Amino acid sequence: MSLKRLIKKLPYSVQQSVKYIYGAIPPSIRYGKVFWETYKFLEISQWWSREKLEEYQIQQLKELLHHAYENVPYYRKALDERGLKPKDIQEFNDLRKLPYLTKDIFKEHFNKFVAKNIKLNSLSISHTSGTSGKPLQFYTDESIMQRELAYIYHQWSRVGVEPGVPMVQLRGATIERKKPIDYDPMRKVLRLSPRIDNKEIASYYIEKINQFGAKFLHGYPSAIAIFALLIKQHGFSVPFKLNAVLFASEAVYLWQREITEEVFKCRIFSHYGIAEQVVLAGDCENTYYYHCIPQYGITEIDTENNEIIGTGFLNNINPFIRYRTTDVASQSSYSGCSKCGRQYIPIFSSVEGRLEDFIITPKEVLISPAVITHPFKDFKTIKNSQIVQGNVNEVILKIVPWDDCDQTILMEELKLLCQGFQTILGSDMNIRAEIVESIPLSKTGKFKWIISEVSKDFLEKGIK
Repeated sequence: MSLKRLIKKLPYSVQQSVKYIYGAIPPSIRYGKVFWETYKFLEISQWWSREKLEEYQIQQLKELLHHAYENVPYYRKALDERGLKPKDIQEFNDLRKLPYLTKDIFKEHFNKFVAKNIKLNSLSISHTSGTSGKPLQFYTDESIMQRELAYIYHQWSRVGVEPGVPMVQLRGATIERKKPIDYDPMRKVLRLSPRIDNKEIASYYIEKINQFGAKFLHGYPSAIAIFALLIKQHGFSVPFKLNAVLFASEAVYLWQREITEEVFKCRIFSHYGIAEQVVLAGDCENTYYYHCIPQYGITEIDTENNEIIGTGFLNNINPFIRYRTTDVASQSSYSGCSKCGRQYIPIFSSVEGRLEDFIITPKEVLISPAVITHPFKDFKTIKNSQIVQGNVNEVILKIVPWDDCDQTILMEELKLLCQGFQTILGSDMNIRAEIVESIPLSKTGKFKWIISEVSKDFLEKGIK
């Protein structure tokens, strides 16, 4: 059992003491051997030639396919049905011989995606954010999490972030509104609730960030941009100096980047990744184009609809091979970046697939898709969902349950779901759940998780 899981089992007061002790351990020890091996490898390999990076990718792909064929029932069957063996995949073009993987396929055949040679009792459960309306769960372990964190810090290092540096976060829904601030001594992170409703909260956050002294602000673009807007609108001075703002977990709108840069007067860094760990990309020092990290996996861009498709190298427990992310890349290219010199490909200007509408409350508070995903996590009976806001006072949750699911559990989960939305959207919002057989796609065949006629113009124009 990992240290984090052990700490969670302790009484809260004991947890805090342990976290402070753990946080005092130097980063060179605290982050673990796997983290530092990965981080140092990336420091060197980021400057490899394209040929050397491709050789590394092919070698990792061969090892992954051999493992998947020998130990993961789904992939053995998928290859056997096509008359393939792992040795038949020798170059990137050979990937086309392999089937695509979707979220629905993974959920339907979950047990067949678990590697037989790995003991499950030592693993943790991870899950997607549910931004697409279809959250799924899968296994992970401490080694995978350390490697993932090393890749994140590798990207952040481009704007001066070092492992263990104190940081302020405006993200997540774990902080109650009655307690809008929480300090995590293990990670040296000051967490602020992303729901910034008024100038009093903005003023309070300014004071706390200044006292904390961190040089980096990390979080949802929507929350940070609204924070910046409140600062500008009410003429607040910013007594602290940030080295960079790190956007994460949402699509980035131009007006969000512009207002954040104007108010905080520092570099904005954005990265793209998904919980399934098949693709990771981030800006370089000199551009706002996302650079896909080839050591992390193989990224394909569908030539017909520009969908991002990824094969991840980190997770051998539940391998994701040729996984369709449903996210769409804009202005993609397979040329290396001439500005920074890295041969990290493909590169693209933005991710369109996360441009779901925001929900706007009766009090005209914008609630982003990333925040709205939290109530959906860990539910067992919900196959698909869609959120519809036809007017400012009501949100309808359209729910497609799994066939033959337990109706009692379904009703309990719907009740909890409505309660979660009520907490996020406020008591003035009417929340209504509807059970439906299916959710129609758009005329172009795309799925839209949030349909809001209220916030569309607001997002396109920004806040005036």
